[in-house]
Amino acid sequence: MRVRILGTRGNVAASAPRHAKHAGVLVDGRLLLDAGEAGYLDLRPQHVFITHLHPDHAVLASLANAHDATIHVPEPTIALPDAHVVTQAMTIGPYRVTPVPTLHSRNVRSVGYVVAKGRRSFFYSSDMIAIEPRYHKRLRGIEVVITDGSFMRRGGLVRIGRSSGERYGHAGIPDLVEFFGRYAQRIVIGHFGSWFYRDIAASVARIEALGNGVRVVAAYDGLALNV
Repeated sequence: MRVRILGTRGNVAASAPRHAKHAGVLVDGRLLLDAGEAGYLDLRPQHVFITHLHPDHAVLASLANAHDATIHVPEPTIALPDAHVVTQAMTIGPYRVTPVPTLHSRNVRSVGYVVAKGRRSFFYSSDMIAIEPRYHKRLRGIEVVITDGSFMRRGGLVRIGRSSGERYGHAGIPDLVEFFGRYAQRIVIGHFGSWFYRDIAASVARIEALGNGVRVVAAYDGLALNV
C-alpha cells in the first residue's frame, strides 16, 4: 500500500510550512482516513473513514457534500445523515478495514482503523489515551502504526470525570510508543500539539530518539510510506 500522511497539525493555532494541515491519511488514492481539511476531498477518495467527530478530523460541512465518496463514521450524526456507521470489519475491494475502539473523548465516540491489503496492514489512530485489552488482538500482525503526537511528556494529558470516573484526553508520545511497540516495528507520529512548534528540529529529534528497538518517525505533511 502507498500511504500518504496529508496533515500533521493538531488542534492548535501554531503552524509551520510542513506541519500546517489537520488530520488525513490517504491510502492508494482510494481510502481517506480522517478529513481534517476540506481540500482532501478534492483528491476524490472512494471511501472516507472518520475516527471521531471533532472538527480537526472531520470537516462536516464538506463531508456532507462529498457525493462521490462513501462516508464511514463511528457514530450517527445529524450532520451526515447518509453516512455509514462502522460497527465491524468490512471489505472494500482488496482492502479489509477493521475498527478498533479507542479511549479519547467524553462527548464523541472514537475508533482507530486497521487497514489490510493482502498480507500487509497498518493501524491508524488519531487522538487517544488507550485501547481496552479486549481489542488488543485486532492489532496483531500490523507492520506500521500512525498515531497522535499531541503531548511529548509521559502521561500526556488525561482527565477523569468527577461523577463518571471516565478518562479522557491524550496519552503522551512515550506511552504510545511503548504500547504500540509491542505490535509494530515502525511507529509514525503526527497530529502535533503546540509544544512541537517551539523548536521543530529539536522536537523531531526527541520523538525519533524514543525507538529502543522500534523505528519511530516524526511525520510531516505529505510524507509517503510504503506498507
